[in-house]
Amino acid sequence: MKWLQLLLQAYIKYKQGRSMIPTNIGAIIALFVSIIIIISAVTYNLPIGYALIFVWLSFAYALYRQGYQPKDLLRMSWTSAKSAIVVMQIFLLIGWLTAMWQASGVIPMIIASGMELINSNLFIICAFLLTSCVSMLLGTSLGTVGTIGIVLITIAKAGNLPIDMVAGAIIAGAYVGDRNSPLSSSASLVAALTHTKVNSNIPIMFKDSIPALIISCVFYVLLSLWFPLDYANTYLPDTIHLIFNIHWTLWIPVFIVIGLIPTRLSIRWPIGISALSAAILAVIYQHYTAMDLLQFSLTGFKLPDYNPLANIIHGGGLKTMWIPTLSIFMACSISGMLEGVGFWNDIRNFLQRVSTRAELFASNVLIASITGALGCSQAIAVVMTHSIMRTTYAKERIQDEDVMLDFENSGILIAALQPWNIAALVPVIMMDVSPAGYVPFAFFLYLAPIIYWYRLRRREQQTQ
Repeated sequence: MKWLQLLLQAYIKYKQGRSMIPTNIGAIIALFVSIIIIISAVTYNLPIGYALIFVWLSFAYALYRQGYQPKDLLRMSWTSAKSAIVVMQIFLLIGWLTAMWQASGVIPMIIASGMELINSNLFIICAFLLTSCVSMLLGTSLGTVGTIGIVLITIAKAGNLPIDMVAGAIIAGAYVGDRNSPLSSSASLVAALTHTKVNSNIPIMFKDSIPALIISCVFYVLLSLWFPLDYANTYLPDTIHLIFNIHWTLWIPVFIVIGLIPTRLSIRWPIGISALSAAILAVIYQHYTAMDLLQFSLTGFKLPDYNPLANIIHGGGLKTMWIPTLSIFMACSISGMLEGVGFWNDIRNFLQRVSTRAELFASNVLIASITGALGCSQAIAVVMTHSIMRTTYAKERIQDEDVMLDFENSGILIAALQPWNIAALVPVIMMDVSPAGYVPFAFFLYLAPIIYWYRLRRREQQTQ
């Protein structure tokens, strides 16, 4: 009869002028409303950035009803949101870079070069390695899947391969670059949150990912040997050479990024200079005008509908990056407002029980899984988890580089394992594959966190 006791206690406290209702009940209700808003946006394919505006309004109204002044809520939001301005600039530069690489023929050249290296008897491992290389060069998982990923999955379907295996290899490879590439928007986001620099983070991240990459390659080699491709004929490289003027100087924009990354320059400089050089090459080799390039920069590169590559070579532009940019800004605004009112204090109190470095990372994974599942976005998972855990990391005096690795091995990768998350939903829609069938075969996405946790655990055991 425990429920009767709870009712009696509630009645007694009510008569005494107290309440068992939490003081932040309005914010909790706003949280559930926000979940409904985000899920509805994902279900009906609405821009997540606009949905986050309504999420912010829901929390702001609930907190206003609890006594917080609008100017204070705006100040809390802006304090956090202004830290995302640099990331927003990088997002827009990446949109410009992608459009110019498309227009100049850089991306078509990369795709054609990669396709010529595919071995039909090792197709699955080739798919993983090729998407890994392309994603490292492009810095975007969605852009990689939308270009070379669609081509590879089409060949796999024609070759009677298990589609889930190939999709897993493609998505895993796409997130190798999303995690490790200097052009990755998520790498810039994590660097901004952890007060580190992308240039110095890249070698650390890549070194950390080597064991997961090697083990993934072993698994994909075995799958390739068990399931060889029956059909390897594709005319895509020839079509690319027919439509685009491919010249060795098109590698210059790629070499600019690779060459300038190790310097102390801000990541904005390599991206901007590379995009500018690609724009010049687009005029020289593809004969586009300045007005063409301006249009591509704003709305993205697009070939005529009758062109056989129209559905493969396209995208980029400032318009494409508007929603991700808005999403980052609003996610940081919401995070700052909730941080200012102490919304995460209960979770932080729970984190005080964490006693080891491995347990701290495991907590990061758990919280990132929850925030990613509720927010349906990689960016929301990272921003919200950082907002919750940053004081715990500071209290434990964890180095910034180690904090960066924790987030790169948690929210960045875990989001792609949640079928309803945008990080996974968009790739499977583009490839027209099973929403969750790829998950067991996306080895890198869960090997990297597991190996990282195991290494932390072993390090603690050795020091005891």
